Amino acid sequence: MLIPLLSVCALICAILLSLWSRINVGLLALALSYLLGVLGAKMTLRQVMAGFPVPLLLTVLALTLLFGHAQSNGTLGRVAGYAVQLARGRPGLLPPVFFVLGATLGTVGAGNIGAVAMLAPVAMAVAHEAGIPSFLMALMVACGGNAASLSPIAPTGVIASDLMARIGLSGYGLWTYLHCLFAHALVAFLGYLCLGGAQLLVQHPTEAQRERLAQLLANHRQPLHKTHVVTLLVLLGVILAVALAKVEIGAAALCAAVLLSLLRLSDEEEVLRSLPWGTILMVCGMTCLMGILERTGGIDLFTRLIERLSTKQSAPGVIGLCTGVLSAYSSSSGVVLPAFLPVLPKLVQKLGGGDLVALANSVNVGAHLVDVSPLSTLGALCLANAQGDTSRLYRQLLAWGLSMALVGAIYCQVVFGWLHVGS
Repeated sequence: MLIPLLSVCALICAILLSLWSRINVGLLALALSYLLGVLGAKMTLRQVMAGFPVPLLLTVLALTLLFGHAQSNGTLGRVAGYAVQLARGRPGLLPPVFFVLGATLGTVGAGNIGAVAMLAPVAMAVAHEAGIPSFLMALMVACGGNAASLSPIAPTGVIASDLMARIGLSGYGLWTYLHCLFAHALVAFLGYLCLGGAQLLVQHPTEAQRERLAQLLANHRQPLHKTHVVTLLVLLGVILAVALAKVEIGAAALCAAVLLSLLRLSDEEEVLRSLPWGTILMVCGMTCLMGILERTGGIDLFTRLIERLSTKQSAPGVIGLCTGVLSAYSSSSGVVLPAFLPVLPKLVQKLGGGDLVALANSVNVGAHLVDVSPLSTLGALCLANAQGDTSRLYRQLLAWGLSMALVGAIYCQVVFGWLHVGS
C-alpha cells in the first residue's frame, strides 16, 4: 500500500510544482519515476523506461522541427501577411479573419503556440492601427490558434491521440479536433459579438484609420520567393502523404524537415534552438510517471480522489472543471492531459459505468478553453505584442481565462454529459 500511496503523492507533487514553480516538471517526473520504480517497486531501469513514450517523442519532435523551418525562413509569416488582406479594410472583420487564419495554420501542423506566435505581432499591431480593442483581437487570435490545438497533425493533437490510444480510444483524432474547434469557435465568436465586436462590424472607419490600416497591411504583403514556394510545396506534400497515402505523420514530417535542411532553405541551428524542448520533456516525463502509477496501483488511488468529487452523471462537468482550473496555471499538453487521460478507464469502472469517450472529450476541451489567460503561453504572446495599456489587457485576459474553467465545465456537462454528442 505504501508504494501506490507514494506514487500518488509524487503525481500530486508534480502537478503542484507545475502551478507555482519554474522547474521543468518533466525532469522531476522522470526522477520520481526512477526513485519509485527502481528503489521503491524494485523494478529494473529498463522496466521503468518502458513507459517513456519514444514514438510520441519522435513524432512531436519531427512536427515541431518541420514547422520550425517554415517559420524560420518566413514562409508562414508571408502567408499570414497575405491572408489578413481578406478583411478588405473593414476593422470589424479583422479579428474574425485572424481567428480563421490561426485555426488554419494550427490545423495544418503549426499547432496552437506556433500559430499564435506567428500571428500575434501582426494582429496586435493591426488592432492598434485600426482602433480595435486589444482584448477583442487577443481573444480571437488566441482562440483561433487554440481551436486547432488538437488537430491530428499538430503536436498537441498527436499527444492527445497517443494518450487516448493508450486507454483504448484509437481512431478518435479527427473527432477530438472537431470538438475542440467547435467549442473554441462558439465561445470566441459569442464573446467577440457580446463584448464589442457587433458594434465594430457596423462601424465605418475614418479616412485616417483606413489609410493607416492600408499602409500597415501593405507592409506585411511581402512577395513569395523560391524558398517560400518550395517550403509550401513540401508542407503540402506532407499533408497529402498523411491524408491520402496514410503515411505516419511523424515519418512524413521528419523526412520533410530533413529535406528542407538539405536544401538549405532555413537556418537549421536556429530551428533546433527554437524547438519547445521544455514542453516535450514535460509530456514525456509525465507520461513515464503515469506508467509507474499504473504498474504500482497508484492510478486506483488517484481515481478514488476524483471519484469522490463526481457521480456517473456529473463526471463530464467535474472533469471539465478540474482540468480547466489546473490548466489555467499549468501546461495543458505537458501536465493536464498526461495526468487525467490515463485514469479515465478506472474512473468509469469505479463510478459503476459512464461514457469513456465523453470523459476524454471533457479532459481535452476543458483543459484548452482556459488557455487565453495571460498565465498561458497564448495569452502571454498576445500581451507581449500589445500596444498601449497592457495592464488593462492583462486583467481582461485573466478574467476571461479563469471564467472559461466554469464555462468549460458547463459546456462539457451539457454537450458530453447530457446530449452525448460525439459518443
